[in-house]
Amino acid sequence: GIFHSVSAFCNAGFDIFGVIQPGSSLLPFQSDPVVLLTLSALIVIGGLGFLVWEESVRTHSFKRCSVYTKLVLVTTAVLLAGGAIAFALLEWNNPDTLGAMSFGDKLLNSFFQSVTVRTAGFASFDQAALTEGGKGVTMVLMLIGGSSGSTAGGVKTVTIMVLMLFLWSRLRGRGTVTAFKRTIPASQVLDAMTLTGIMVFLSVFGGVFISATSGTGLTDSLYEAVSALATVGLTAGTTG
Repeated sequence: GIFHSVSAFCNAGFDIFGVIQPGSSLLPFQSDPVVLLTLSALIVIGGLGFLVWEESVRTHSFKRCSVYTKLVLVTTAVLLAGGAIAFALLEWNNPDTLGAMSFGDKLLNSFFQSVTVRTAGFASFDQAALTEGGKGVTMVLMLIGGSSGSTAGGVKTVTIMVLMLFLWSRLRGRGTVTAFKRTIPASQVLDAMTLTGIMVFLSVFGGVFISATSGTGLTDSLYEAVSALATVGLTAGTTG
């Protein structure tokens, strides 16, 4: 119990459940809400970041938090909810993932998948059996990852949110990027664009290289590359 709590909090994804079923990760617990929700809570807390915890405890108010903390909390909530909904829609009738589960277990495992792919690396069902759409959503969430100053990897939540706010501002014809009535400096917007561009380039390059040298399909190769770059540790079967 302590081993897996530490692994979840640190977004490591290592498990010793192989003593139950070799290579199973959390498959034996896909109908156990206590295990999955406890690990989910630890993963999310670890992925928020130390600054966010400190400020949340100190202020006891969302309104009094800094723009950074607000962006982290809002982005995390959107990613968790949006990811769970996406996985439920894409995998609901897939017999190899959620299809054979009860209604409650489908919702539970959709939510857990949304949590764990953002660099934790546990799996409550076979990742190789995901639909193409499911793998696509997984790769996006893996690439985003957690928040700065946290135990998670990836591009980071606020980096992506700043990039989205920039695009929204440009679509509206505005030259400045704002969040919660505060202006985000242009230098930080450029940093977000640069970091995201580098991560996407490395992911695509890595995926193409793996596919070209191993004969694996491009989707599964991209999955492995993104998982490695974002320090997630999940596999779609290529590196079983």
